[in-house]
Amino acid sequence: MSRTEGNEPEIEKSIDQSAESAGTAPQSEPAASQEREVAAPKRPWYKRIRWWGWTLIGIFAVLVAFFGTFGVQAMMVKNYELGSIDTIRRTAMSGNVKELPNAVSKMQENTRKANRITHNGLWNFIGSWPGMGSNIGAAQDLTQIVADVSQDVVPKYIDIASNIMSDKLFSNGQVNIKPVTAQYVNFVEANSDLMSQLARINDIPEPSIGVVRNLVNMAKGYVGTADGLLKQAETIMQDLPSNLGYKEPQTYAVMAMTPAEMRMSGGLIGAIGTLTLNKGKIEIGEFLPNDAYVKEGGADVDFDTKRIFMNDGPLYMTYDVRDLANFTDTEMTANAFLSLWKRMPWGEKTTLNGIIMVDPVVVQALVKVTGDVKLPDGTVLNGNNTAQFMMNTVYTEHEPEETNAYFGIVAKACVGTLMKHMDMKTIGSLAKDLRTLAKERHLAMYSFTPSLEDLIKAAGFSATLPTDKVNPTLGVYLTEQNPSKMGWYIKRSTKIKQICTDSAPYKYQVEYTLENTLKEDEVGKLSWYITGQFPYNEGASLDKVFFYPPYGGELSNFKVQGTGSVPAMDSFNAAIMYRSLAQVRPEQKVTYTFDVTTSKQAASRLAVDQTPMGTENTNVEYLNSCPVN
Repeated sequence: MSRTEGNEPEIEKSIDQSAESAGTAPQSEPAASQEREVAAPKRPWYKRIRWWGWTLIGIFAVLVAFFGTFGVQAMMVKNYELGSIDTIRRTAMSGNVKELPNAVSKMQENTRKANRITHNGLWNFIGSWPGMGSNIGAAQDLTQIVADVSQDVVPKYIDIASNIMSDKLFSNGQVNIKPVTAQYVNFVEANSDLMSQLARINDIPEPSIGVVRNLVNMAKGYVGTADGLLKQAETIMQDLPSNLGYKEPQTYAVMAMTPAEMRMSGGLIGAIGTLTLNKGKIEIGEFLPNDAYVKEGGADVDFDTKRIFMNDGPLYMTYDVRDLANFTDTEMTANAFLSLWKRMPWGEKTTLNGIIMVDPVVVQALVKVTGDVKLPDGTVLNGNNTAQFMMNTVYTEHEPEETNAYFGIVAKACVGTLMKHMDMKTIGSLAKDLRTLAKERHLAMYSFTPSLEDLIKAAGFSATLPTDKVNPTLGVYLTEQNPSKMGWYIKRSTKIKQICTDSAPYKYQVEYTLENTLKEDEVGKLSWYITGQFPYNEGASLDKVFFYPPYGGELSNFKVQGTGSVPAMDSFNAAIMYRSLAQVRPEQKVTYTFDVTTSKQAASRLAVDQTPMGTENTNVEYLNSCPVN
């Protein structure tokens, strides 16, 4: 206690005594008066604010209203622009050409509204502020260019489409290319006009605000992309007669895969047929069982394929036609099959122009579009049961030598029906489904014609290892080492959790699980053709598993639960990967957990590219998403 604090009572006492001796002793106020003072209500909050406080509140309210209005208008601009694109997209996908003029009018109306907003007094006023001119100007330039394109250029493309569709484009299962080739000159002219408008984007000064600058840079990047795509489209239109077999027939090998016996890009190839384009007409040839090619031996393959799959077990693969889906890239499968094709009697007479790889999930999509298929034994396949029938039921109810024939029967029925009822609506619906199936590796194509292959690859139909730093993708590919049809019973699932820290915005924790859904008591009831030929592995899936890091990234901290080896680093054709061997017995699981680091250029969440399953569902679950990404 301080000395001053200890003297306070004595000081107060001396003051009171002095007051009493002077006759001026302090008198306490009446109790009622004290109660009134305590009970008196406080003034309302708005009366306690000084004049300068009200001034600040007023200024703040004006700013909120001002920038709120600007923000609402910016959102309206975005919605108008997106709405204009969506209108055209939905109409084009519907295949209803008669609605295209209305869609264009709607697009033009939306882009005009967006352009008027960015050029109103509020935007011009904000643009006059120091440091804001380049940003508002960029937005005004972009909306003006989009409005000009929709007004002056888009109608030219709509006229081209309308003229093409006004003629009979499909007749008697044949594509009539004359309406298309007749519009080539108009198409080139429209492309030139479009690029003249888009080139104006390159003249926009660099904005000072990061968000706006990124938007403008993205738009500038699209200019180069659009130029390349338009030139490619012109080349395709020029080459259309050749590609559709109007000059000479174009023959593609159709390789029927079954993911029930997994190979990296699909499954064991059970049958091989042909698809020939002859003067615009699709002709499906006979599907031969793989035995017709197996007797010719293995294909020509690279050193790493021999090292990992042919010289290393447990299944010492021969790389005859059955194993040709065991590449990560469709191009490698195509070249390997071409080496076999040239040995065949029919290969000496017929030039192979490319390959098409399909599995039962694709056939199911075709059946859904074309209608039910009735098999010789009375079985009716539809858009829900086709995949299961061709990957499981056919093996449980029919002899092995009969199974391959069913693919050809169903494929011929689907294509025949499709050609009879072909129109733009059907093609649009089918193209959307097939692109998704190609992304999931149920479907792949490759053409030995470079210009056509460029288009196929750009459309996503030629599978490759992930090679995109901006859109990171983890690769997981499996090869069944127990000759069986156990792939149908293996349920695969992926759980992805992003690590949300400032020091690791590009890291993920991944859990990849293989689960054998076959019941233990069912193993003895199924034939060896399903449960496998290797002793001690009946009913078990025995898989070589390859894990590829996203392009420019890495994998680390592997852990395994269940009967699987910890993945070890290896390389396959110069690409780093991690390989493991997993044995998944009935009712058991093998789970891999590991960390994934992507390239720092990554701008989207981690995706997964994997060996296709027996369904369209990829079973990838995202547990969270970091705000930073």
